Amino acid sequence: MLLRGSPRRFLEHHLLFVENAEQQYPARESLPNPFMTEEPSIPAEPDLPSSNLTNATDCGEEILLYGDTEKIVIGAVLSIIILMTIAGNGLVIISVCIVKKLRQPSNYLVVSLAAADLSVAFAVMPFVTITDLVGGEWLFGKVFCNVFIAMDVMCCTASIMTLCIISVDR
Repeated sequence: MLLRGSPRRFLEHHLLFVENAEQQYPARESLPNPFMTEEPSIPAEPDLPSSNLTNATDCGEEILLYGDTEKIVIGAVLSIIILMTIAGNGLVIISVCIVKKLRQPSNYLVVSLAAADLSVAFAVMPFVTITDLVGGEWLFGKVFCNVFIAMDVMCCTASIMTLCIISVDR
C-alpha cells in the first residue's frame, strides 16, 4: 500500500476511522486498543438475551429460507451447471484419450485440469447445492462435514495448481 504523507497522518486517519466504526457498531465486550492511551469513552453493551438470537447461526448469519418456486429454479440451475461441468470435463478427458493427435504432453495438463474439475463436480458441488437449498444448514453429519471440507480444499487446490502449471508451461 502506498502512503501519501507521513506515517503519523496515516495513523491519525486510521484512529479516526476506528473510532467512527466503534461509534456506529459498538462491540459487545470492551477490548483494549493498542493505539489508545486512555480508557474508551463508549461503555460496552450488556449481553443480549438469547431469545433475540433464535434465527441466527453461530456465525451471526441468518438462515435463508426459500419458497418452493425459488428452490425449484435454484435447484434446476445449479443441477444444470453440475451436469454441464461433468459432461464438458468428461468430453475433454475422453477426447484426449481417444484422438491420437491430442496425446501430447501439454494436453496431459489439460486432462489433469479436467480431472480436477470433475472431482469438484462430483465431490463438492452436489453437497453445496443441497446445503444452499435447505437454507445453509448442513444435513450430512459432523464426520462428513470434515471430509467434505477436506475434499473441497483438496479438489479446488488441485484445480488452481494445475492452472498455475499450465500457465508456466505455456
